[in-house]
Amino acid sequence: MKPGPLSRARSPVSEARTHPYAARALALLLGGLATLAATARLGAAPQEEPASRPAALASSSLVVYATGQSLGSLEPCECVEGMAGGFPRRLALLARERRVRPGPRLVVDTGDLTGKAFHPRLLETKTRAALELLARSEAVIAVGDKDLRIGVSKLRELADATGARVVCANLAEGGKQVFPGSVSLSLGAQTWRIVGLLDPLLCPPELSCEDPAKALARELQPGERGVVLFHGSARAAAALAAVKGVELIVCGEDQQRNRPLKTIKGVSLVEVVRDARSVARVELDSQKATSKLTYLPLDGRVPDDRWARARVDRYYQDVAGLPEPPRQPTPAGGSYTGAQTCGGCHVPQYQVFKKTLHHGAQARVTKKDPKRAKLGECTTCHVTGFGFEGGFVDMKRSAHLAEVGCEACHGVGERHAQKGGGRGFGVKTGFPGSWKPVCVGCHDSTNSPNFDFEKALAKIKHWKDR
Repeated sequence: MKPGPLSRARSPVSEARTHPYAARALALLLGGLATLAATARLGAAPQEEPASRPAALASSSLVVYATGQSLGSLEPCECVEGMAGGFPRRLALLARERRVRPGPRLVVDTGDLTGKAFHPRLLETKTRAALELLARSEAVIAVGDKDLRIGVSKLRELADATGARVVCANLAEGGKQVFPGSVSLSLGAQTWRIVGLLDPLLCPPELSCEDPAKALARELQPGERGVVLFHGSARAAAALAAVKGVELIVCGEDQQRNRPLKTIKGVSLVEVVRDARSVARVELDSQKATSKLTYLPLDGRVPDDRWARARVDRYYQDVAGLPEPPRQPTPAGGSYTGAQTCGGCHVPQYQVFKKTLHHGAQARVTKKDPKRAKLGECTTCHVTGFGFEGGFVDMKRSAHLAEVGCEACHGVGERHAQKGGGRGFGVKTGFPGSWKPVCVGCHDSTNSPNFDFEKALAKIKHWKDR
């Protein structure tokens, strides 16, 4: 399925001068009005939005919609409460914004499209899907350091194949710039230059990163108004406000909370929140020399865009049959026995475990969302020993490991059980403090928003204080 045209409730966006993306923009433009009726039915209004339709923005104004660091989450898995984000919601929200806010607009993303990947083809397939979804929204995309894991050539190839506008002005390989540095767009009565930059501190060792300010000054042309997409921290991005012509800097690197708009030397700076849990809407008005920032949450109040929903579902189909990577031997030897075996001796502890959400986790996921239950990237956090010899395989062959059992935290239990208990024999010591790296490996800010390690420990406590 190829990305279809975008619906619009505004005048066409034309590119000010020829560059590699001109043909793609024209193709999207020609089909734009065809899907207006379809997308008009999508999107629930965020709570802060007025019910009435606002007047069109002045020609000197621009509305920028910014996201970043989706980190492989094409959509939230909804394993825990409070998860937000996802491309189906994002595209629905943008469709609604086109209807209620006519006028010049720009959609941007600061990169890091993919997160963990357990198979090279999975990484490629997910990156392709993310780029197609971003191309559908006509986003201009900065290169993130995690995007480069797939390789410069492959990332360029996927960008070309999907029509995604990926830009980075200061990234080079062998002394040659590897991506277009910017995109120039005519939006309303103004010409805007959107420049992508990567923080040199995040640059992979096999590549080189020019000083961002120098690369930015080279890209901006006289008379153009500059929007900078900086993949890096706000602190590092602040220096770019001194470059003549810059009006807005969009940045982000593992930002956990929505932060207020900053103004540096008259330049607006906004940080996008990681996991694309919300869309930052920035309203620029040069006549009044003011900017306004609103965060539009991508939570359950926003329905799925139907095209994006179908594209994400196709991703699940594309990766469902990928072979599992080679399994690794267990760190301390031996094999997994399953929590029930542990419960033969540790009866009180096992009874506590059975009352937690760790018990039977994979069975619940399988019942709720069978297509996700088959994905290794999801399975690893719902079972015991995934990816290791003797660990979870599937619900038929290893049902006794289809949960986050004792050995997920305590270590492989076969030798411990054979010796009749005792310390060592593959079982970890030093709990509960030593468990934190294990816990946050799955309960990270993407999969468990607002996770509190100490509170979580209290819910699963099955030991005596010493």
